Amino acid sequence: MVLGPLKINYTQLMDLRIDYAFKLLFTKGDPRLLISLLNAIFANKKIGRVIKALTVKNPYLDKESMEDKLSILDIRAELEDGTVVLIEMHFHGLGEIKAKTIRSWARAYGEELEVGQSYTTQPPTISIAFTNGAVKPIANASALHHKKDNKENKENKDKIHRLCMIMDCEDNTIFTNAMELHYIDMQAFARAVNETDSVSIEDTDELMFAKWLSIITQKEINNKAIIEEACKEEEIHMAVSALARQSEDKIIRQAYARRQDEIYFYNKERAEAEQYRLQAEQYRLKAEQAEQYQLKAEQAEHKTTQAEAENEKLRKQIAALQAQIG
Repeated sequence: MVLGPLKINYTQLMDLRIDYAFKLLFTKGDPRLLISLLNAIFANKKIGRVIKALTVKNPYLDKESMEDKLSILDIRAELEDGTVVLIEMHFHGLGEIKAKTIRSWARAYGEELEVGQSYTTQPPTISIAFTNGAVKPIANASALHHKKDNKENKENKDKIHRLCMIMDCEDNTIFTNAMELHYIDMQAFARAVNETDSVSIEDTDELMFAKWLSIITQKEINNKAIIEEACKEEEIHMAVSALARQSEDKIIRQAYARRQDEIYFYNKERAEAEQYRLQAEQYRLKAEQAEQYQLKAEQAEHKTTQAEAENEKLRKQIAALQAQIG
């Protein structure tokens, strides 16, 4: 069902890259919104999985020990076949994201196995992370397997959607469907849209994915006609209408503003910490250089002392020879 244009006040609309707004829209509203988003993500990678129903579950993942960190997901959903989907919105912090998503996946996968249940009957666990930047691999499979051919890797072109699974590095066959890790680079998408000024894609599945991403990254999309075009899709129309209503709610707006401030100050503290780390590294390098200069100076002084001693020895030998001759 294609709908007409939707009037949008973009300045008042909450940013879905803020995890509070993202979670609120996709867990407190019509479940068809989350179903449509997930179907678009899976279809974008040609995964033959069509969701018709799901249940939003407790987002807390149990700690394995008192010292362990508590994992809180933005969204945790269970599909009709028991498949668990973990969804997280990361507007900051790319440094630990791979370790964090793999850890969350492993913990959730372990929790879902019930007593007496066979390992072979356990449905897969899927992790989806929206990131504000590129999550790049450490190497390609051939480089990891064939050490003798391990040449310097070329810089990877930014990919908007990465799908990672456990696979055989020699023949690229999928080893198990137990793990799916989806990394969606919102920054790369917005940049690509602004460069081409469109999301014109012939593939219908990819187009729906792009339309959902244009809504999620709407604060970065320059041509708002792209957003309006996406809103002609029924579920996206519903999502933006719901987001507009939520954005006008004073209590929701206050909570959203608090979360924005938390993210701002978190990023500021991380940036300052990184700046201090770089300064400390520079001071350390300068100290090492100073030590090297000091060592060279001491070596030069030692050589000078040796040379003076040799000269004094020669002078004495010459004086002794002159005394013998005279």
